[in-house]
Amino acid sequence: MGETRALDIGSKLKAIRGEKRISLRTLAKLSGLSVNTLSLIERNITSPTVNTLYAISRALGVKINYFFNEERIEETIFAKNDQRKQIETKDKGIKLESLGTGLIQQALEAYMITAIKGAKSGTKGISHLGDELIFCMKGKFQFEVKKEQYTLEEGDSLLFKGSLPQQWENVGNGDSVLLLVRGMER
Repeated sequence: MGETRALDIGSKLKAIRGEKRISLRTLAKLSGLSVNTLSLIERNITSPTVNTLYAISRALGVKINYFFNEERIEETIFAKNDQRKQIETKDKGIKLESLGTGLIQQALEAYMITAIKGAKSGTKGISHLGDELIFCMKGKFQFEVKKEQYTLEEGDSLLFKGSLPQQWENVGNGDSVLLLVRGMER
């Protein structure tokens, strides 16, 4: 496996808070997270979980890919396998990699999620605006969307409205890999 580049989420969080003139206390109220947690993330002392990152991006009114973006805006993005941007998360056994960001007026986000056996997306259901497509590339996942259960094995897909509460768990015998494609709200 090639090296992936970890991102500086703390600096991005601090920059967007400054731009929007939002205090840590206000962001804590909007996101449902503690001031201490946000401060630790902003100072890069701790990494956020995937759910925490969603809560922060929702509260700030930015798409999650804001944390992946670099300063360039292109018409074409090519990402080599060993050069993908990876978000370090606190989730045990979960790796989140961006499959491309930085496109002019980008209308979708794509991620590869690698999860060890038993890894879960969290107990809070993740929800956002836009449509979501999940494709199981390897292993076996149990998905819950709006309290309905779906078992995805290699080659299976699931398409749903991102605003529906959702969560997943790797129920396979080893590492499982998901392709997540999300249409972004306009």
